Amino acid sequence: MKEFDKLSNLNKALVGLTIALLIYGYLCRIIGFYFFWESKTIGWALLFITTISILTQRIKTKKIANKKTISEKIFIGIIVFILLIQSILFVVTPQTDAYKSAKQFLMTDKVIANEVGEVTDIFLVPVGGMSMSSSSAGQTGQADLNFVVKGKSKFKDINVQLTKELDANWTIIEPK
Repeated sequence: MKEFDKLSNLNKALVGLTIALLIYGYLCRIIGFYFFWESKTIGWALLFITTISILTQRIKTKKIANKKTISEKIFIGIIVFILLIQSILFVVTPQTDAYKSAKQFLMTDKVIANEVGEVTDIFLVPVGGMSMSSSSAGQTGQADLNFVVKGKSKFKDINVQLTKELDANWTIIEPK
């Protein structure tokens, strides 16, 4: 508790908001409350930002005491890199054919519609990955995309795996 008291008011607020979003994000899934499921994803991103803010405050404190700050700076660099990759994925992925195929599948699949009701929206969770290979014969690829699927009666987290064979469109392997 002593360490928490040393935090700036901004960092205390960030810690509180991060904890609230993460707890809410997991609880709403457990109890079946279908509102603001994006809070889990936002909470994890905010956890990284909060960590950067706390480490920045720690660097300032250590500099005053003439202590080395290299470990904090390395950790900040790693977190910034992770956030940068997630941001790029969040912006670039919706522009891909793999995303468009996954979205079409999620919006029209009868099994998913039976589980959640008519699908009204999907939210891309910026984790997973995509790889493509090009050769003179054409392109191949694999994608692993995660979504929050919002239906009229409930929401569901769904992982969609896709593959692309030579001279073919993206196809769904198996939603989870």
